[in-house]
Amino acid sequence: MTTVNAAPAKASMLRAILAHSWRLALGLLLGFLGFGMVYEGYSPDNPADVDAVGLVIGLDILCGLAAFVLYPFRHRFPVPVVAALVLLSIPSAFAAGITMMGVVSLATRRKPWEIAGICALFVGSMLVGERLAATLLIPVGEALAWWETVLAALVLITVMVLSGMYIGGRRQLAASQREQLHSAQREREAQIHAAKADERTRIAREMHDVLAHRLSLVALHSGALEYRSDLTPEETRQTAGVIRENSHLALGELREVLGMLRDPNTLREDESARPQPTLDQLEQILADSRAAGTAVNLELEPETRQRLGTLPQSTGRHLYRIIQEVLTNARRHAPREEIRLQIGGGERLYLRTSNRLAVGQRDASGTGNLPGSGMGLTGLAERVRLAGGELLIEPENQGEFVLKVWLPWGT
Repeated sequence: MTTVNAAPAKASMLRAILAHSWRLALGLLLGFLGFGMVYEGYSPDNPADVDAVGLVIGLDILCGLAAFVLYPFRHRFPVPVVAALVLLSIPSAFAAGITMMGVVSLATRRKPWEIAGICALFVGSMLVGERLAATLLIPVGEALAWWETVLAALVLITVMVLSGMYIGGRRQLAASQREQLHSAQREREAQIHAAKADERTRIAREMHDVLAHRLSLVALHSGALEYRSDLTPEETRQTAGVIRENSHLALGELREVLGMLRDPNTLREDESARPQPTLDQLEQILADSRAAGTAVNLELEPETRQRLGTLPQSTGRHLYRIIQEVLTNARRHAPREEIRLQIGGGERLYLRTSNRLAVGQRDASGTGNLPGSGMGLTGLAERVRLAGGELLIEPENQGEFVLKVWLPWGT
């Protein structure tokens, strides 16, 4: 663990050193300029003053070095460190440069009470420093008046504070933009995950629609083989053929759907990339249901029959899946009961299905109590909703189950 974290720690320390180095270099340059301006050309008339001036210069350099040592701690203790820098600049011209950078750094925090306190301390320190320099170094008559010192201090502190507040504002803006970018990225990732989950849900519903139909046929015919002892060899072969054919079809459809689930690159593709049935296969599932012993009566208005040929592919697919689910549910819950399908037109495509309920009745084939997934009608309702239609399940009336669906023609 220590070896893994060593590299990031070293990189972080290197960035911190580089971030401080250019500021320290700039503070050092400004310090040398201030130091030179104060002591340039000074030559004391009295030899006794040489030792005093030497002590002043030594104190100046010592305070400047102390200021450079304190400066890197300004982020941890901003107000105390900057206040100490301002006080150190009173006897030290060498510390003036690093002190100005400290004031600018404090102003980036954009806190009025902190800035006001440091500004007052800075103006006071300049007054004291000017008096001290006038006493020890500057000849009489060349020192600034107190109001000139205050004016110069106000101009200087205004420039530093405005610069710091501008830099702080830019930093806050950059931080806000980074946060907005991260928030947008998180939202985008959440949308992608939600879309993938929704896509997987649709694929699971598609798998339910496809396989429930095939497996219900297999269950019906295998139940007939189990319970019917009067079947002729030819009837047995035909029933076994239906079981074999639907088992192969179910395996093929399952393989295709699971292939979609395994390949994440297909989750975002258009639905047309999957194997989708059409209304052209409607007669086939009706024939399969009739062959399984479920009578299906389809009532189709002539005008609607002609208009079905011009249906969009998506609407035809939805209608096919709805009828397929209705037939599957009827075989599961009301075996051998006649199913009536009525398809009509108008402003919207209309489908009505009805069948008698076989409450407590067990079919001779033993399939009257086939287990249900609980997803049939829920999946139908969701499919119709996504298609922009309506689904209505009427209350049981004299033991009859009635389902009505309206779909837009142009879905």
